[in-house]
Amino acid sequence: MTVTRALLKNKKLSKKDREYLKYVLDGYEQCDKWAVNALKPLGVLLTAHPNTRPFLTESVESHKKLGYWLAVVYDNYWNPDQRDSTYEILMPKREVFDKIDTFIISKYQTWGGVLYPYFWCLKFGLQTMSNFEYVYCANGDCILEKPENFDQLLDMMGDADIFGVGWEENNGRPLFNTTGFIAKTVAINAMMKHFQDHLIPLDNYEKFAQSMGNTEARFAKAILDLGLKVTKPKENPFNTQVRKPGIGTWYKTVGFRHIHGEYNYQMRYGKNEKEIPWKYIDQKYLKRKKLGEII
Repeated sequence: MTVTRALLKNKKLSKKDREYLKYVLDGYEQCDKWAVNALKPLGVLLTAHPNTRPFLTESVESHKKLGYWLAVVYDNYWNPDQRDSTYEILMPKREVFDKIDTFIISKYQTWGGVLYPYFWCLKFGLQTMSNFEYVYCANGDCILEKPENFDQLLDMMGDADIFGVGWEENNGRPLFNTTGFIAKTVAINAMMKHFQDHLIPLDNYEKFAQSMGNTEARFAKAILDLGLKVTKPKENPFNTQVRKPGIGTWYKTVGFRHIHGEYNYQMRYGKNEKEIPWKYIDQKYLKRKKLGEII
């Protein structure tokens, strides 16, 4: 590139050659500006699916402000038996692709619920992010209102293996809030191996389903079984779904909000539509027929 810059200073260079060299140099510089984020110690991974599209654009935009490599792992809803599906129905907006660095999508899955799809999204997403020492993972329907304070979360985490938005107890069973967390890549991959060993094949799922519980309980069990060091927030959010803003260590530090959870909560139980976070929602994807309808 030094040679290219030197050539550009040559007054005898033709206009056409100068434009071409400048085009080449600009391309390399833009590539480098983008690629240096791959060398940083932390990468950002957002988990998403077609039903979170109303919130994905704002989620990506707020997390992009962190200045790290940003990947989106997307659950596959392309059912081979539904041939009328379109990109407009199932895929993120073009503006989302313009802002992310990596996009990951796995095979279509036939089972319902969130346990299996979330596991596969994390498994493949974390493998893609394995070159980073740390991974910050959040649902693609969450936002950061104060991303400039993210380093404060890293300071709170210290030398721990994992630090989540919440750590709760449910009838004596610990729950790790998976809505948002920062983890050492080695530690979270070990947790995913623990997750996998108690989930796949089906015989393992049936054998451990009652003792392991839901996703949040499985995360906590993996942390405890593997002897990982966990930083627990001084204050938990409103609940596991982070359905109300203003509460919790992560909210007070970086403005962490689960917009989808807030929307669903207000549509079910809210009395005032002003409390619904409309400014963070792409209403093109909403179907507002009556109060209480859930996406």
